[in-house]
Amino acid sequence: MEHFVSLDRVVTGFSFAEQSIDCSCGTEILKVEKQSGKVVCRKGIFEKEGFSRNLIADKEQIFIYDFCMLYIVRKDDYELIGKWQLGNDLRSDIVGIAFDSDIIYCSIRNGKIITLDRESYSTNEYQISKSSMWCLKVHDKYLVCGTVDGNLLLLNKATLSIEKTLVLGKKNIGSIYVDGETLYAASQDGKLFKIDLTAFEISALRKYTHKKMFDCVGVYKDTVVTVSYPCSEIGFWDKKTLEHVKTINVPLKLLGRAYIENDFLYIASRNILGIDKIVLGCLA
Repeated sequence: MEHFVSLDRVVTGFSFAEQSIDCSCGTEILKVEKQSGKVVCRKGIFEKEGFSRNLIADKEQIFIYDFCMLYIVRKDDYELIGKWQLGNDLRSDIVGIAFDSDIIYCSIRNGKIITLDRESYSTNEYQISKSSMWCLKVHDKYLVCGTVDGNLLLLNKATLSIEKTLVLGKKNIGSIYVDGETLYAASQDGKLFKIDLTAFEISALRKYTHKKMFDCVGVYKDTVVTVSYPCSEIGFWDKKTLEHVKTINVPLKLLGRAYIENDFLYIASRNILGIDKIVLGCLA
C-alpha cells in the first residue's frame, strides 16, 4: 500500500471523476488531481468536522450527508446549492443515500426514506420498514435496500413501495454492490451473498468472510473485493462461486471508504491522513 493523497486530516468520503477525486475532509471539500495526487481546489462548506460525513456525486453535483443534514454542492466550483435538515436527532439522522437523474433518496434511521426532487427541491417522506437501511442502490426502476434486521428490499422507485423482500438472515446488511444484474451483499454475521437481481434470489453464499463487519467494495477481474476495516483485511472472492481467493492484511481502523478504478484500490480510513492506494494486479 502506498500513500496517494497526503492531507492533514482523515478523508471521510470521496467520489471519482474522469480527471479528479472529490473528497470531504475536515470542514472542507477538496478536489484532488488523479494523476498527481495534488489538491487543486478546496472550499470550506461545514461549520465543524464530522467523521460520519460521506458523499456521492454525478457529473454536475455532489451530495453530502452529515448527521441530519443533506448538502448539494455544484461540482465545477464547489458552490453550495443548498442544504436541508431532514431529521432532528440520532433517531432521525441520514444513514444512507442514493440518487438518479430526478430524485435524491435519503435513508433515515428507523426505516424511513425522504426524497428530494432535484429540480423543485420539494421533499416527500415514506415509511418503508421498521428497520434502518444503511445501504441503498438505484437499479433500473428500482431501489434496492439492505436493512439492519437482515432483509434485502426491492422498492418501486415511482411509489417507494416494497415489491419484493429477500430474507438474508437476522443481522445488518450494511453494504451492497451492484454489478449488472448481480448484487453482492455483506452481512454483519460475516456472510457474503451473491444475489440474482432478475429472479431476486440468492445464487451463492459465503460464510465466515470476515470476523467483523465488512464492505463490498466492487468487482476486480474475476473477483469480488471486500474490505473489513475493524479486521484490517482486504478479501478477494471468486465472483461466480464466492470461493476464497486471497486475503491480505493492511493497517486500517474502524471505518473507511474504498473505490476500485482500473488496477487500483483507493482507500481512506480513520488511521490514514488522506488516501492510500493499493495495486490490485499483483494481488488478485
